[in-house]
Amino acid sequence: MILEWYRRVETKELTAVKYGALAFAPVSLLAFTMFISNTMANTIAFFAFAVSCTFIIFSIWLLGSILDNNTGTKAMQEVADPIREGSEGFFMTQYGTIFKLSFVCSIVLFFIYSVREPIAGSELNHYFSITAMAFITAISFLIGAVCSAIAGYAGIWVSVRANLRVAAAARNDYNKALQLCFRGGAFAAIINVALAIFGISLLFLLLSFHFYLTAKSNDTVPPIQEIPVLIVGFGFGASFVAMFAQLGGGIFTKAADVGADLIGKVENSIPEDDPRNPATIADLVGDNVGDCAGQCADLFESISAEILAAMILGGAMAGHAGLDFETKSGFILFPLMVHSLDLLVSTIAVFFVYTKPGHPLMDATYGEPEDPLNVLKRGYYVSLGLAMGGLFFICRWFLYIESLPSAYLYFYMCSLVGVVVSFLFVAITQHYTDYNFPPVQSIAASS
Repeated sequence: MILEWYRRVETKELTAVKYGALAFAPVSLLAFTMFISNTMANTIAFFAFAVSCTFIIFSIWLLGSILDNNTGTKAMQEVADPIREGSEGFFMTQYGTIFKLSFVCSIVLFFIYSVREPIAGSELNHYFSITAMAFITAISFLIGAVCSAIAGYAGIWVSVRANLRVAAAARNDYNKALQLCFRGGAFAAIINVALAIFGISLLFLLLSFHFYLTAKSNDTVPPIQEIPVLIVGFGFGASFVAMFAQLGGGIFTKAADVGADLIGKVENSIPEDDPRNPATIADLVGDNVGDCAGQCADLFESISAEILAAMILGGAMAGHAGLDFETKSGFILFPLMVHSLDLLVSTIAVFFVYTKPGHPLMDATYGEPEDPLNVLKRGYYVSLGLAMGGLFFICRWFLYIESLPSAYLYFYMCSLVGVVVSFLFVAITQHYTDYNFPPVQSIAASS
């Protein structure tokens, strides 16, 4: 279905529709501010929501471009099909159990929150009863769990299909294989971040709308700084799914790996990576379930928890500083804008990951193939440069305080420290693990 949709979109007749979809975020934002709400908080939240929807659609287009490639020989497919079937079967079984546990946990959360005392001094008491707040926490927990599961399934779904196409492309074109491999991961990453923004911004908008409906007067200032605390269950649900996904997949792949070693290789003299060894297939199934689905769910949980924690911190800081509603909105929703920027710069960087077309073993004039890590780092450097520029404007627009006109520069410098540290992590890791650098070479020489 996705492949059929992609091929239809790529026809000349629908070219205008394809590029028109890129205007969804700004056009919908304009309509929202004109006809629904023009407050700073709702405008930012809706913009983040529209951006997430745009990139979810883009990620599906990217997936279609991956699927629209050769699937290789029959022998390749005979190896890939059992891995795909096993991965999806294990995922459905595992996540079926996780969803049952999530439902039970949400009920427990509801009862725990429904019997607690009202929060002293909280403005939420004017808008919700204790039971209503417990219900919102439980529902946000389930939404977080579902989004985390979708993120995990997206990772495993694309991996078991992209792997076959990468192997097929590697027979003829080094660049094609590298791009397919990277874009498979990019699909999972983009939809991961987009789902986190989608879930949190949607919950924020719904609660903000409730504040509007239940306000005693038009002059009432809604307590938007308390919304992140109310939807913190979203992060708990994501963490719950991620924990079980990683544990289940990790245990399965390790058991299969040991089985491949002991039974296949030792007792039956079948090479460890031979497809005739059932444990080898099971090991690869475990890699997809544990590493792809588990890591995607874990990344979703990390992003969701990070956004909610930063929103809570921003709201508390703005409240203690006595900022007005419009300025406070920027501090609370700043994390959503940062991750919206993340989607944009990372997507642009994806298209800078390429190398010379052709195959070094089939073309005598091809020359030395480019190190794949250098190819990936090119895209990484593009995203770093765009991020540093984008962060400046986001800090200026959303963290500007009239009484302290230079304060946003200090926030921007903090963000630059984070960018530099992330670069140093990559550089240091490469230095100590790449065979082109002395640490690995000295270990090789010592052995």
